[in-house]
Amino acid sequence: NDTIVRFAMIETAQALDNLDAILSVEGIDAIYIGPSDLSLSLGCKPVFDDVDPKAAQAIDHIVERAKAHGVVAGVHNGRADVARARVAKGFRFVTLGSDARLLAAGSQDLLSAMRK
Repeated sequence: NDTIVRFAMIETAQALDNLDAILSVEGIDAIYIGPSDLSLSLGCKPVFDDVDPKAAQAIDHIVERAKAHGVVAGVHNGRADVARARVAKGFRFVTLGSDARLLAAGSQDLLSAMRK
């Protein structure tokens, strides 16, 4: 049990409305935001990084409330510059892309270089 981390996903408007209750659950270690899903739930364009202002405000609110509750805040990102900016805002766990996206991007880079 010392190596298990209990995360709650914060990806919906309903989760945002119940954020303090979620963050108060005994034993929760961290929360994790999927910006694309959260954006979609808030009626915004579903993207990872350049989120609409409403989603950006929600993400900032989530990290601030997590800090207030002493819960680690995590977030998914597509670009390193955005991940670094989110770390500066207080996120302690950031992910960059996925294995499929990283493989596809690397393949595209190689193909592009060969075509030149």
